[in-house]
Amino acid sequence: GQVNVAINAPENAVERGMKLFHGKADCWHCHGNVGDFLFTDRQFHNNGLDSISTDPGLAGITKNPFDHGKFKTPTLRNLAFSAPYMHDGRFKTIEAVIEHYNSGVKNSPTLDPNMKELAKGLQLTDIEKAELKEFLLTLSDNQFINNINFKKP
Repeated sequence: GQVNVAINAPENAVERGMKLFHGKADCWHCHGNVGDFLFTDRQFHNNGLDSISTDPGLAGITKNPFDHGKFKTPTLRNLAFSAPYMHDGRFKTIEAVIEHYNSGVKNSPTLDPNMKELAKGLQLTDIEKAELKEFLLTLSDNQFINNINFKKP
């Protein structure tokens, strides 16, 4: 017979970052659950960038005031290559995006319900923020980005 031996290897930073993504950091509500390879729910959310948004977002199309400041959740795939971040490019680094969710979410009338708790801040430690970033960077594919078949002619 075959003997199965469990090895209790310590988790690495990427694994801890993935657990944060699905747990304490609560990213998965908007950026997809396990099995969504694009890491987006393909919905529109107000993610607390401003208390009063000067950009109507989805409301510019729907004319519904409850859609004010809502923008489509972007994919997290290849995010290492897609700076600047947010609909208006206000964050130049991944660290700035993580810090927004950690301590910068602003309450507003159309703030997504899943973000209400984030308005209090995630309280991630510096180590946890670095681990979350390490996980997010694994969603980037250098081979795809550098594939000459996908370059502009």
